[in-house]
Amino acid sequence: SGKTTIFNALTSGKADTRSLAPHIGIAKIPEPRLKVLADMLHPKRVVPAEVSYIDIGASVKGLGGDRAIGGQILNQLSDADALIDVVRAFTDESIPHIEGSLDVERDIATANLELAFYDLGIIGRRLERIETSLKGTKATERQGLAQEQQLLTKLKADLEKEVPIRELKLTADQARTMANYQFLTAKPLLIVVNIGEEQIPQAASLEAELNSHYSRAKSGVITLCGELEMELTQLDSDAAEVAQHLKKGEVFRVTHRFNISGAEALLARRQT
Repeated sequence: SGKTTIFNALTSGKADTRSLAPHIGIAKIPEPRLKVLADMLHPKRVVPAEVSYIDIGASVKGLGGDRAIGGQILNQLSDADALIDVVRAFTDESIPHIEGSLDVERDIATANLELAFYDLGIIGRRLERIETSLKGTKATERQGLAQEQQLLTKLKADLEKEVPIRELKLTADQARTMANYQFLTAKPLLIVVNIGEEQIPQAASLEAELNSHYSRAKSGVITLCGELEMELTQLDSDAAEVAQHLKKGEVFRVTHRFNISGAEALLARRQT
């Protein structure tokens, strides 16, 4: 899908796109107002906000089933403030698609289902333990377990209807209880559609169409050409050279918009 390519574009990194090992990088958030404030206030240091990205280097396929991916990757997913689903839309016969064909909406749906299946597995195991605990606890201790059971049963029913936890309206107490589990569908989700250079003229219309289907509470879609963005970030600071690439579609700004979206996702996560 081009996850590592986009990771390199965002972080100005040079991670091996063939490696399945996790990569960690940091991107600074572009904020033009920061320079204005610095010129007015003359601080000793100007430190822009940053977003940390982790490229897990593995597919979420099988995440919710018996072929679940390794513990290290699960820990990284659980600890993340937000998730990015990179979906392939570019054509390259030298890189076979894992499913054998290109289908953006199918791949988005598959990833969403895998995240939901993972959360359902956690809920199912916890409900079994609660059921056992309720049989042996004192009446005074049952209230908390019963409330947790009620919440998890509700989450389970919604997930089975393909409604992610991030879209649910929960009370403050319910949100605190749920936070202990680090559910994947509770995290803000940014869907990144990785297009080819020839698709750049249609990028805005494709993004708008997909957002009409997938833009929800704490989730949305953004399109970018990962290969071109990576090439641009790895150029020397030759303004003329960069300008030549910008003529292909003025896509250099997309990584800036992406990093801003990443920051907004973190804020959405921390405000819950």
